[in-house]
Amino acid sequence: SGLVDLAVDTDQQVLDAVKRFLSYMPAHRMEAPPEHPVTPGSDDACRNMLELVPQERNKVYDVRKVVSAVADKDSCFELKERFGRSIATVLARLDGKSVGFIANNPMHKGGALDADACQKATGFMVMCDSFNIPIVFLVDVPGFLIGVEGEMRGMPGKVINWMNALSLVTVPRITVIMRKSYGQAYINMGGGSNADEVACWPSADLGFMDPRVSVNVLHGLKEQDDPERFRQLVAEVDRDTSPWELARLYAAQHVIDPRDTRDFLVRMIAVHRKRMNNGLSEHKLANWPTSY
Repeated sequence: SGLVDLAVDTDQQVLDAVKRFLSYMPAHRMEAPPEHPVTPGSDDACRNMLELVPQERNKVYDVRKVVSAVADKDSCFELKERFGRSIATVLARLDGKSVGFIANNPMHKGGALDADACQKATGFMVMCDSFNIPIVFLVDVPGFLIGVEGEMRGMPGKVINWMNALSLVTVPRITVIMRKSYGQAYINMGGGSNADEVACWPSADLGFMDPRVSVNVLHGLKEQDDPERFRQLVAEVDRDTSPWELARLYAAQHVIDPRDTRDFLVRMIAVHRKRMNNGLSEHKLANWPTSY
């Protein structure tokens, strides 16, 4: 049901988990989260980022390894690991400061967002904003899972609820588009004006669906009909949906080397913390219902 954030085996593990969770939190909502020393070696893992994320769109990987590579070493604490698994919600630290990661996970349903993932992401955003924790979106999303089951579970309302919550978040919001960012999910995952900074990896794909499928939708052409023309149209779609086009429109402010992701996030969060009132959110989501 998603009401449980973590399952452990013993009473001692419960106490340890509660202590660790509270280590990311301020004593109350009117103070900034505590800072901790940066673990030595925290910059090392991100240098291997190109080995963690395949460039091919149809190859999967565990995004939690990406979060661990970006965050301070050994600082990740995942919530609701067994619920809405196509998205990961992780408390961690960057440069010793608490950060909340919302990351699409292609290991489950190809990273497509279902009703559980929507509920999970919305609740996590509310928690982070309520306790002054900046949010980082790591994006590799083919869109929302729709259809009869989605309609029966109220998917349209959950997507809108997510958008409403995102529009009220006042902690820093930083988006990094790693690979796919398709359709409405581009907006929900902090695309465009829904984040303070948007950065793209060179592998980012900003279309409305996979280029090979979009050629069939836009031109009514299948590969077997005219292979040469099909390849030409795929190349055109790839060019038009590249991160360079998004940056040209200033819908993305940065195109970065994946190995620089940690440094980029540390710098951008530090910049945007300065616009906050002593590190505090405006708490517009303080009374937001998260169990629905």
